Amino acid sequence: MLSLLPNPDMMRSFAAIAVMVFLAACSGGKQADKEVALRGETEPVTVSVDGASESSITRLLAAYYQLKDALVEYDTAAANIAATSLSTASDSIRTEGISDSALATTLKNFAGSIATEAVALVSKKDLVEKKRSFSMISENMYTMLQAVQYNEAIVYHQMCPMAFNDNEVAFWLSNDREIVNPYLGKRHPKYASGMLHCGEVKDSLAFSK
Repeated sequence: MLSLLPNPDMMRSFAAIAVMVFLAACSGGKQADKEVALRGETEPVTVSVDGASESSITRLLAAYYQLKDALVEYDTAAANIAATSLSTASDSIRTEGISDSALATTLKNFAGSIATEAVALVSKKDLVEKKRSFSMISENMYTMLQAVQYNEAIVYHQMCPMAFNDNEVAFWLSNDREIVNPYLGKRHPKYASGMLHCGEVKDSLAFSK
């Protein structure tokens, strides 16, 4: 009678072939992943931003610096004017000259967040709450400038270790390495100008052209 059971030697051969195929597939997948990772490490993404877009970001940054300086001076009226200018500059950001559509969308989203927070800052009566809005604006600005690889000037990312309640960290941007702290400022109710230079530089954005 013809046996329908597989030959044991044949079964062992099939198993060995299956294992070899599986190992080869795994090895090939890992190699491909490695090549992708290496390409990511050795080929930095090039961002192309035209002059008009770059100029609109520079205007936005100038309005931001005006707001920072107003907070240093404890000048509420000047802070409101600067925040209004910041909102206008955010709404005027140009993205047509950005080579990558995803990056253009990212820039628009950050600009929208900055505009919204700038409007909120104007509506707040308490200076501490204005500074909290400024903190959120600062972080959006920093991430946005990183994303577009802003290269018109060096931008310093600076930190105050006691911006709120003497123990809450907050950040800001400056065009000068020297620490002039907008959270503690010149007329702080507790420290006066004694903590004006409290803080440190945590990073600098200096993308080459």
